[in-house]
Amino acid sequence: MKRIFVFSYHGRETYQTGFNRLLSISEALSQAYEVHFVYGNKNKVKKPIKIKGTLIEIPLSYTPGFFHNFYKSLLENGRRGFSKLLLITYYFFTGKEIFDLGREFAKYKRKTNINITPNDVIFASFPSIAIHNLGNALKQEFGCKLVLDFRDPGVFGYPSIEDSKLLSFLRKFFLKRREMRNLKNADLIVTISESIRRLFPEKYRDQVQVIRNGYDLKKIDFKKIKDHPYTFKLVYLGSVYNDQLQDTTFFKAVRKFIDQFTIQPQYFQIRFVGTDESIRLKELIRNYNLEPYTSISAKMPIEEVYTELYSAAMFFHLKYGDRREIITTKQYEYLAFQKPILLPINDHGDLAESIQKNNAGFICHNEQEIVNLLKESLDKHFNGQPQRINRTNEELYEFSRQFQEEKLIKLIAAL
Repeated sequence: MKRIFVFSYHGRETYQTGFNRLLSISEALSQAYEVHFVYGNKNKVKKPIKIKGTLIEIPLSYTPGFFHNFYKSLLENGRRGFSKLLLITYYFFTGKEIFDLGREFAKYKRKTNINITPNDVIFASFPSIAIHNLGNALKQEFGCKLVLDFRDPGVFGYPSIEDSKLLSFLRKFFLKRREMRNLKNADLIVTISESIRRLFPEKYRDQVQVIRNGYDLKKIDFKKIKDHPYTFKLVYLGSVYNDQLQDTTFFKAVRKFIDQFTIQPQYFQIRFVGTDESIRLKELIRNYNLEPYTSISAKMPIEEVYTELYSAAMFFHLKYGDRREIITTKQYEYLAFQKPILLPINDHGDLAESIQKNNAGFICHNEQEIVNLLKESLDKHFNGQPQRINRTNEELYEFSRQFQEEKLIKLIAAL
């Protein structure tokens, strides 16, 4: 049976959307191939291998050390900017990532004598570029096929979330040459949107195929989607980055809405579900006295996340600064749960386009528009007219990760 090696920087313990996506891809590919899903773990691995039919999960613990522990501590305390600067500084002096999956996989190969052949396929997913470097090194050594997967545009296009201008410059300066080398040697390049595809160098653009994000069809019980009779729940799913909090119009509007119409917290709640510990987010909630109206939960397994979404009245986004090309997995999950989506301030990009194209909700442009929309939506909710956006089974399937995986399997088969 033909083999595919899928490599992920993140492991299970992070509850990252990127990891869940790659696990789902691995499960889909294992229907036709023997799949070795290799991923890094910042914590010590308890079970070194997990086998489910033709899917072999291989979690590899990153070797601990001073820089590893310091970097991990920065992330856990919400110091993402400092953590990225540490990564770049470490790379400058060593030429390697702090958490280097290539090094851990080399150890695994030596211990197990596993052989990679020209008939195998390497599926290497960004982030980080170290994973792409690993895929390229394996192709050079063994002559196997190489698939480069981009959830973000790498060193091309918009700056990474929360990168300063200096960090963005340093990233591109140090990594661009290797990224170009990797693109040149790839047999297939995939990314998640047409917008990101257009950010690649023109000479490679026609080689890039779009495999969109999607929600996990197998994890949702559509019969559980309901309307909460006592509380209007405005729900945000996933991480919140500081760049999303530069524009505070949404928080000002919520405070104005509460004060103007004397809204009590038992009737109106904002839920940040599966959200990282953002210091800036907590500051804004305190500054606008929204503590009684707001809850923040940590990252959790996707099954637990979805239980929080079934009774939402409305979902919302926070735009990513000036970036227009970002459309996250949460957009497809919002679409699948069939409640209206609020984009408080128009991003004039992919999020707005998706909402308009799918007739999925509301795009506002200023504080008063948000206030008016919240009042109208709250009144309908408690007058027995909660808003739903019903989808056909065909529509729901096209929003799913599984639909996209069918396209990916065909592309890999063509190799």
